[in-house]
Amino acid sequence: MPQTQLSRREANRTDFSLRSNTREQVKKLRISNMFISMSVIARLVGVSRQRVFQILQEEGLPTKHLASQKIKYRYSCLACGKISTHKFCSDECQKKWQQIPVVCTFCGKLFFRNVHQFLANYREHSSALFCSRNCQGRWIGEHYGFKSPNHSGPGGNT
Repeated sequence: MPQTQLSRREANRTDFSLRSNTREQVKKLRISNMFISMSVIARLVGVSRQRVFQILQEEGLPTKHLASQKIKYRYSCLACGKISTHKFCSDECQKKWQQIPVVCTFCGKLFFRNVHQFLANYREHSSALFCSRNCQGRWIGEHYGFKSPNHSGPGGNT
């Protein structure tokens, strides 16, 4: 009796390892190719289509492949990479995509400017870019010799 129980345990272990291997294969196939159907995944892995459906649901992966949905065009979001029917999956991604990273000429701080604002404001001033008016004023003061007014001059009280 103990030998048959031991062999059943071993069988359960190998069955478990095959199930986890099947689960990993199904996950890899779905993640690597979103256009492949569940029946094709089932044929490749060697399980039923229903089992593939169960695994995909348990893992939180989409059960329908993208080719089955009747949408003419599909895009990968330019900002985050999600697949959607538009070039951007949300307004936040579109705003993120339109921001240009710029380094302030005076303080060296990294800041972001909208593409349209960047082109409108810096078309002729391409040599110096500033994060604020304070940095711009200080840079102009250093480069063009403007100093703070000296009130202790010849006519002032000392």
